[in-house]
Amino acid sequence: MKQIIFTNRAIGDIKKAKKWYEKQQENLGNKFADYVFKCVDEIKSHPLSYPNKYKYVREMYIRKYPYLIIYSIEEKIIFILRVFPCKTSPKKKYN
Repeated sequence: MKQIIFTNRAIGDIKKAKKWYEKQQENLGNKFADYVFKCVDEIKSHPLSYPNKYKYVREMYIRKYPYLIIYSIEEKIIFILRVFPCKTSPKKKYN
């Protein structure tokens, strides 16, 4: 079983998005975060199912929200690098 590690940047991405969604509708921020963690569980179960997009980095599109989960796999660890908003310039994904 692979271990999941969130980078500080990914945690910050989730907090920022959660705060934004909470301003839109009460409890929507929690629903967003819950859905992201559900997607991370899917990545943990099937880490190679999602395409390699840049070097050794893979991306999972979150269907319910316009975000990507950007991650890499190193031996028995999955690093969640970003939870990236699709409306942001793609050039900023890997910075």
